[in-house]
Amino acid sequence: MKTKRRIRTILLTLCAVLIMGLAIAFLGADSFKSPMNYDLVQLEDGWTVTHADKTYTPEQLSLADIGIANIGDVITLTRTLDKYDIDPVTIHFRSILSTVDVLLDGEPIYSYGWDYVEKKQMLPKKQHFVLLPKDYPGKELTIIITPQENKAFSGISPIILGYIEDIARDISQSNRLALFIAVFLVMFGYMMIVISPILMYRGNHDLSITFSGVISVLLGLYILCFNDLFWLFTENAAFYTFLEYITLFLLPASILLFLYTARQINGHLIAMILGIINFGFAITTAILHLTNTIHICHFVTTLHVIALTEGIFVISSLGGSVYKRYRYPDEFRSKSMSTNMLLLGLLLFLGCSVIDIVKFNIKKYFSSGEMNTNINFLTVGALLFMMCLVLNYFFHCIEYINESNMKQQLEGLAYTDSLTSLANRSRCELTLAELSGDYTIISIDLDYLKYTNDNFGHLEGDRLISDFADILSNSFTDASLLGRMGGDEFIVVLPYVNDERLQRDISCFDDLMKHKNSKETHLKFSASYGYADSHDEKFYHTATAQDVYLLADARMYQMKNTHHKQSLGRLYDDLLKHADKEGGSNEK
Repeated sequence: MKTKRRIRTILLTLCAVLIMGLAIAFLGADSFKSPMNYDLVQLEDGWTVTHADKTYTPEQLSLADIGIANIGDVITLTRTLDKYDIDPVTIHFRSILSTVDVLLDGEPIYSYGWDYVEKKQMLPKKQHFVLLPKDYPGKELTIIITPQENKAFSGISPIILGYIEDIARDISQSNRLALFIAVFLVMFGYMMIVISPILMYRGNHDLSITFSGVISVLLGLYILCFNDLFWLFTENAAFYTFLEYITLFLLPASILLFLYTARQINGHLIAMILGIINFGFAITTAILHLTNTIHICHFVTTLHVIALTEGIFVISSLGGSVYKRYRYPDEFRSKSMSTNMLLLGLLLFLGCSVIDIVKFNIKKYFSSGEMNTNINFLTVGALLFMMCLVLNYFFHCIEYINESNMKQQLEGLAYTDSLTSLANRSRCELTLAELSGDYTIISIDLDYLKYTNDNFGHLEGDRLISDFADILSNSFTDASLLGRMGGDEFIVVLPYVNDERLQRDISCFDDLMKHKNSKETHLKFSASYGYADSHDEKFYHTATAQDVYLLADARMYQMKNTHHKQSLGRLYDDLLKHADKEGGSNEK
């Protein structure tokens, strides 16, 4: 049976992976791209590059080695433009933390970023679209890039010449996979955040779904910002550049706080402390940036080190949790699936993130430059991570429901009288201790139990008790408690103070006992009872439930004494009649 279940699980997992792969392949396929008005031209050759008093002509612009661009550096790119069958012609390229000036035969035609420099603000990443005049052929194009931060960037952005609509369409289509995944993550996370208060209101106090939504939104926004896709929605480059940094800085804190609220790893308190520290780090860097004290871009390397260190902690903690669950399967079996899904998601996401972090740093410091880097691994890893978080949440809910059901079953066994299925004495005392508001308590004593046990045996005595419990259940249908205090003593708690309703229920109780007696040959159903309510006139102060029960019990004994006298009277009459019959026969 276990083998079949494992095979089914493996097949379903492979099916899910296949569907995911097909979706990614579809979104990333070139065959679905829209046709262009004109072919785009990448200006790769013919450039003269001047940097740090050094002038050279690279074979390809993407291979130009300018090193790390710092404050004070000036990168100048010069090239003579040919005639292209495109009208109008636009030049497109990117810049990072730098001012840009574009000249045509020494005449300025475009300038960007100097207003930020005057205000001492951080220059954002920027997509530049420079429209060329009609007489551009044969003129010398000069692009001057001036970094305004240390370690601003490395490498040179591809320079594309074409029709502006074609350029914009090409950028969006080449990032189609990232766009779809990012928008999905933002919308999905937003829905989880919206429904989390509803789940909290419904009694689910698991905050992990809230942090799952936050993580999803942060990942989606970061992917949009890194891939420069926000320019499709807004021209405020400073906004989405800052958003890129702050979402990246908030991600470790959100993941750690999710792990704390999910409580599925060893050392979840450490995760909470680290999460708060990370959150404080993100807020501090944001304040320093917004006050122009230290720009947020200078903390990226620190964040990378922190994230990699905490990633090792998270993976080792999760690994320890999984080991404990496999080492002690009987103790942790109910929580294994949710933890396994969480571990799988984190491994996939952290693995993909490490690949992109390492690739980014290699390209920035040792290779062709960060202008040509991407975060495709992180994008796919983010999608897989969120899917694993959703599965983790559902498995966690299933495990919680199973544990709750098991707890209820155990509590039912602990608080239920085995013979009558009514609440036992422990449950009755617990209910009385918690009782408040308006209520009525009926104390009931079953008559003839000892007589039945002595004359017909204990099996018939048990049947008398069990059938009497059924009569109670059918009589007091709106009771908040039906219990057996022990032996022949029973208790009923009604959630109201209403004498008319109470008398109807008691009349029903008496009628059901009479009906039961009409069908029995030797069992007799009879009971003594007394009742009192929380507003009884006997109380001169606020009464406790125990006080009300004792008063009802005293009134029950009054009826019991009456029943006892009636029984003795009937017995005395029977004995006299019997004696009279015997004496008359002797005389004869």
